[in-house]
Amino acid sequence: MNRAILMSLLLLATSLAGCTELGGEECEYDVDGNTMYGTLIEDGSCFPMTGGEFGRMISEASHFDGYSLASQYSFFSLDVDEITSVDGTEVINSWRLWKNDTIGLSYVGHSLEIDGVKVVEYEIYHGLTDVYFSDSDGDLQRGRDMHPDYEDPFVEIFRLSQQDPNGVWPAFYYDFSPLEGQSWVVTGDASELFQVGRTISDGTNGEAREVYVATQGFPPVIQAIEVFSDSLSERLYFIGASIEDDAMEYFYLLQDGTLEEVWYSGGYIPNPTIDRAPIPFILVPEVMLIEGGSTGVTGIVPEAMKHEVNLSEIEMHVFVENSSVASLILDDGSTNITLDDGTWWELRWEDAGLVGLLSYMDSYTVTTNSSETYDIRIFDHWAQAWTDHVD
Repeated sequence: MNRAILMSLLLLATSLAGCTELGGEECEYDVDGNTMYGTLIEDGSCFPMTGGEFGRMISEASHFDGYSLASQYSFFSLDVDEITSVDGTEVINSWRLWKNDTIGLSYVGHSLEIDGVKVVEYEIYHGLTDVYFSDSDGDLQRGRDMHPDYEDPFVEIFRLSQQDPNGVWPAFYYDFSPLEGQSWVVTGDASELFQVGRTISDGTNGEAREVYVATQGFPPVIQAIEVFSDSLSERLYFIGASIEDDAMEYFYLLQDGTLEEVWYSGGYIPNPTIDRAPIPFILVPEVMLIEGGSTGVTGIVPEAMKHEVNLSEIEMHVFVENSSVASLILDDGSTNITLDDGTWWELRWEDAGLVGLLSYMDSYTVTTNSSETYDIRIFDHWAQAWTDHVD
């Protein structure tokens, strides 16, 4: 077996099953007429499995379903890389999802590379009032969510993939049926009850594929699959799962507020603190109001607003010719401002959603007797930035 492949899987191996004590006695079995030696484990089996046993296990499993596996564990992470060719252009679709149901934290990372160029790259840590996410350049920023509503990221991604089946979603499902009847060569580490089976299979277009399947524990639980071209020159697919709490270290750093300190001391970020990002919200008026000599607009915070923030940190401004002529700290509810030329501006914010937070169902109204064209902008005092990113 190619040792580089075995080691790559071994490094990703974490226990998905309880360990079985080893009997310590040597046993032997036959592989293609050659005598191989293994270790006798507690139930009397010889470890690692023979190729025939491994093949039967793969046949009985029939498939690997990452979504189903994730539902069985409170701590879980899954990595997947899918490399395909579209009209001769290489496309690499990579996803990483982590979750910790116990403390309600999740991580989602996704990158899409086409012909060597990253066209999509983002990551987000979510579940606490501090939210970390990458901007368009891939640099991490810090936001906040004062009413975090945890959702299992595997459930969320599965739901979104059902709503938009043509999207670029993770390949968390692998069908073993093309491997039916294949012969396997199995290598294992009895001390960890870790084994890797290798086989050569015909691909969908008749090309040979070299497939590696890693299992942990006994009875074995499949935890990683890796597929190469027959020459091992091209990596075509990888999926690896883990339930080890160590994989959730970032979550605990988030929970105790030391994530940025650890990242900075380790050289992962250039400054002791990560840049603060304004809340992702731009007012889009929905209704025009006309009454007597005054006009105005009104609108509502949409349901898509998921990162709620304190109203006391947000200020609504009215701009005329690039200058602010009226403003309102949202927590104040309303204000009426009259200018020297006699024009007046009334700004109102109705806190109808989560009390004290900018949230879905909140509404706003801007009324004026001015005939000037105006814009409504939001300034986030926590981030010291305009939400429309126009300085």
